[in-house]
Amino acid sequence: MSVYQESYHLPTFEYDYEKIAIEKRGPVYVCSFNDAGNLNAMSYKQMSEFNDFLIKVRMDHECRVIVLTGEGSSFCAGFNLNDLALDPPEDMGRIQRDFYIMQRMCSDQIVNMRRCEQPIIGALKGYAVGGGLSISCACDMRVLGESFKMNAGYLSIGYTGTDMGGAFFLPKIIGYARAAEVLMNPARHGAQELYEWGFANRVVSDDDCLSVAIELAEQICASTAPFGLRLTKECLQASLDGTSFENVIRMENRNQVLASNTNDGIMGTLKMNPKNREDVKKNPDKYAFHNK
Repeated sequence: MSVYQESYHLPTFEYDYEKIAIEKRGPVYVCSFNDAGNLNAMSYKQMSEFNDFLIKVRMDHECRVIVLTGEGSSFCAGFNLNDLALDPPEDMGRIQRDFYIMQRMCSDQIVNMRRCEQPIIGALKGYAVGGGLSISCACDMRVLGESFKMNAGYLSIGYTGTDMGGAFFLPKIIGYARAAEVLMNPARHGAQELYEWGFANRVVSDDDCLSVAIELAEQICASTAPFGLRLTKECLQASLDGTSFENVIRMENRNQVLASNTNDGIMGTLKMNPKNREDVKKNPDKYAFHNK
């Protein structure tokens, strides 16, 4: 445990899970759904662990960017049907179970992805069905493998096409009419079509999907100050809420003043000063960002 954690009584940032795996690659953490035999369908166990990770990692300042992926052939094939078949607890009816446990646990994943201060880059291939679609939408950036296909699978079983924030995110990402086509029709939509609609940042081969997403994450880490990066996500997320233009300007002004007065911001200003050009070349480490 670091002095930082001891002094402020923060939890130890250990991520020992069964249904998700966390790989630390310096400041980039790769979070993988690892129930490939079930196409990474959302079980109660997987959702609970993913929520726990997202809540913890917000305070883990070793983590700068998260890459989210699924092991095996698919990202996430919706809700785990084995768990869907479970009987409700004896002291709780089916409606109460669905509302208090299943539905909240599902949607909390999206809430916690938004609250997570680090950017989340999806490295997505194979199927993203139902809840997998919604988790894909909640990523800040998306690198799609060529095999990626998503659809609102809920419609096929008599549920609504909107769940877990899909109706919030998708119209903002691809526009209302295209979002309506996705959420009102359970047909599958492929990677290239979604890229042309503005859903994806990149489309690459399945073999390259994870490595390209990690490369993007590492590029972001190498060229940004940690605090400034977190504030940028905060402002972008606030703009999605439909806040007014002037409120966004106020938040941007506040964030710029905060970031520019951190040690990293002050050093960045010195780095840009033409008078320090030679010193920057001779002593690059002196001007590196240190999360201060």
